[in-house]
Amino acid sequence: MIKRFSNGVEYHTFPLLDKCPELRHGVLTRRGPSGRDWTLAYDEKNPAPPSEIAANILAASRALGLPEASFVGQAHGAEILWLDDHPGYAPRGPSEIKAGYDALVSKPGGSLMIRLADCQGLIVYDPGSRVLALVHNGWRGSVRNIAGRVVAAMAERYELDPGGFLAALSPSLGPCCAEFKGYRTELPEEFWANKDSRDHFDFPAVTRGQLLSAGLQNEHIELSGVCTKCSPDFFSHRRQETGRFAVLAGVV
Repeated sequence: MIKRFSNGVEYHTFPLLDKCPELRHGVLTRRGPSGRDWTLAYDEKNPAPPSEIAANILAASRALGLPEASFVGQAHGAEILWLDDHPGYAPRGPSEIKAGYDALVSKPGGSLMIRLADCQGLIVYDPGSRVLALVHNGWRGSVRNIAGRVVAAMAERYELDPGGFLAALSPSLGPCCAEFKGYRTELPEEFWANKDSRDHFDFPAVTRGQLLSAGLQNEHIELSGVCTKCSPDFFSHRRQETGRFAVLAGVV
């Protein structure tokens, strides 16, 4: 990833996606314009008032040159919100958030955001049609193959070839720290090939495999290689932190 700054906001981009000038994207860190920690999610465990979080989200969107972001109440499931069915959706407070979704898909003109603290943030983009998806993918999402489901749904709905899709995966809990002692009951057996002797799982590798099975080309997939628990730049649930960083993207 490449570190960048805009309006005092620190974020990272993927070289693979930087080749598409119409696509603006960024992985926001935990540091806001003031250099202090900021959070980009409404969370009852976080004391930040909704007005402050709304201002943070707007500042993040503007730093990337995007309109106010659309986002959802993530549920560790596999449901998709199709934004062409919900034009103008951009919640400005907790009461406006559509709950129960973990993926958003938009045609050009939209701005999408997902919030993270160890889960994967997946960007999927088709340069030909300029259809864009953002996916919140925790281990439960991996079990449900949300990555592959989103690719298949995009291809079917818009009659696209996944072989032309690009995908980039944000910082998330890495194989160095993703210990699952109860994996025999929590994770399907096909995941076990991505386990080491300490019962640590390589979930980015799992996601790469699911994307390949869905039809993407290996050279069209970029993984950040950054572990959120190890890196001080990102919030981590495994460090018992309540904040959330974010992935934003939009086609202009």
